[in-house]
Amino acid sequence: MECQNSASAMNLPGEAVDEDRRGFMKKLTTTAVVLGVGGAVLECGRFLKPNVLYEPSRVFKVGELSKFPIGSRIVIEGRGIEIVRERDGMHAISLVCTHLGCLIKPVENDPDVGYMCPCHGSTFAHKGEVQGGPAPKDLPWYEMFMDNTGALVVDTSKVNQKRTKLVV
Repeated sequence: MECQNSASAMNLPGEAVDEDRRGFMKKLTTTAVVLGVGGAVLECGRFLKPNVLYEPSRVFKVGELSKFPIGSRIVIEGRGIEIVRERDGMHAISLVCTHLGCLIKPVENDPDVGYMCPCHGSTFAHKGEVQGGPAPKDLPWYEMFMDNTGALVVDTSKVNQKRTKLVV
């Protein structure tokens, strides 16, 4: 009888392996569940804070009137526009080519050509009319106004279809 008790007290090799496998499977399952729930929570957090590229305002101040003397053509860096002041008023003209969107450059010392596209060779008159090249449309003029502090403001969301100048 003593022999039987000692035999039953001994673990057989197969039973020990089953316990180790069972413990491993519990740990594996718990880890998988925790990682799955953690991933779901992380994705919910990303949903609450979307990836948004904030664009600069399309309405912006370009400066005081004194910054633009009569006869000046001043490029506003980073905005793709040029402010032109003449005796009868001033206007803001786009420096983005109507062909494929390249930034055009003002041409100095040429009475006929005001702007030229370095990408495909389109040329525009001083008022933005197409003179040659593949550009399909004239350069747009944008709305301009003075705010209550006396600063000049350009609104690139509104195209000045009638090409009227701001009289100052």
